[in-house]
Amino acid sequence: MKRWPIACLLLLLSLAVALPAAADQIGGQLEKGLKLYQEGKLSQAISEIEFALAQLKQKKAEALSRIFPEPLPGWTAEKAQGSSAGGAMLGGGITASRRYADQGKGRVKVEVVTDSPLIQSLAMMLSNPMFLQSGKAGKLVLFQGHKAVLKDKGQRAELQCLLEGKVLLRVSAWRVKGAASVVQQFAAKMDLGKLKDLTQ
Repeated sequence: MKRWPIACLLLLLSLAVALPAAADQIGGQLEKGLKLYQEGKLSQAISEIEFALAQLKQKKAEALSRIFPEPLPGWTAEKAQGSSAGGAMLGGGITASRRYADQGKGRVKVEVVTDSPLIQSLAMMLSNPMFLQSGKAGKLVLFQGHKAVLKDKGQRAELQCLLEGKVLLRVSAWRVKGAASVVQQFAAKMDLGKLKDLTQ
């Protein structure tokens, strides 16, 4: 059975304080889990804490969904979406995305992924010069001072950038003229400082 040390519970309590809109509800849930842990009721404690953790992840996803840029001229945007998933779904983690459309059939999707084991795979790829030089992953470009991989297939393109070694920013475009340029323009509108603050 999993055991939750006091330090872990205190860390989760501090996370709740960092999200003031939900601090009362989530903080109360964590305090209840801590009390159950201290009473030796481990199964109940785990249940309460895992529920609170799921709430924290959802709040983080909702916060991330508010950082996406406004559309480029001639484009429209859908409402941003945020979600958190367990380890069994897409490797787990927290994701947020927003879709954009031009006046024709062109589409762009900007996506942020964090707290996911899948990010480690990208980190390994970006640190492997031989793989990058093969051209299979696309070409290496600089994006706001960060290494990124750009795949350019004419009217379809994708830019992937790993921030701080733990946040994946992915911008995809399809059925778009000059797609490689478009994904870079959308990526350039992202506030990386705010994204960093939200994912620390």
